[in-house]
Order: sequence, then C-alpha cells, then structure tokens
Amino acid sequence: MKKLNFIILLILTLTVGCSKNNFETGIKGTVEYGQGDCMPVIDYESREYDNYKGHLYFIVKEDLDSLGNGDFEQLKSSSVVVFIRKGKLSTELPKGTYIVMPDDVYFYSEENTITINPDEVLNKDFKFWKCTSY
Repeated sequence: MKKLNFIILLILTLTVGCSKNNFETGIKGTVEYGQGDCMPVIDYESREYDNYKGHLYFIVKEDLDSLGNGDFEQLKSSSVVVFIRKGKLSTELPKGTYIVMPDDVYFYSEENTITINPDEVLNKDFKFWKCTSY
C-alpha cells in the first residue's frame, strides 16, 4: 500500500511540475474569435465570438517594425507559436513586446500588443474578428 501511495504521489508531483501553468514570466487569459461582415456601419454589439482553437503567434514587435518589405510569413513562422484549445491561453514567454495574432487575422493595434516584463505573468484576454466582407 505504501508503494502504491508513493507511486501516486510521484505521478501527481510530475504532472503538476510539468504543467504549462508553472512559469514565472509569460501570459494567461482567454482568446475569442469570430468572423463576419465588416461593411459600414459596423455593428460591434451584434458580433458573436466563440472560444478560439488554433495557432496563436507572438511576433516580436521590434522585428515587425523593422521588417519593411521583408517576408511577413517567414517572420510569423519564426515567432513563438502556441496552440490554443477552448480559448485558454497559458504560456511562458521571454520578456519583450509582442504582437499577438491568430492564424488568419492580420491585426496590428494596441489591443493585441503586449509587453511581458521579467518575473511577471500578464493576465490579458483577446478578441479577434475575421472580416468576410468589406
């Protein structure tokens, strides 16, 4: 019985110790995603969002600012990328300023620009909207 208790305790310790939530510098929050009409006049109140499932890119802002006519897709593919399920964001990130973007929404603004400071876990939620008509 003692051996079984030790094994269960060991498994629980390893599981908690390897959790993505066990970090000192990074970000946590929820990510929502919707798509639809962007024709004027935009009715923001009627937009419906779901929990996001897909890749979320953390592009270093300084690299994006200095990209010029460079290859954005290459910059994006070399950025930090995490896979989001059920809208739950929890990941370790090095300190820095990032532009946060999902797979198919190219949006660069204050709302999706974050700064991660040393020994800080930023709590921030995101909403992304993909325009299907203009």
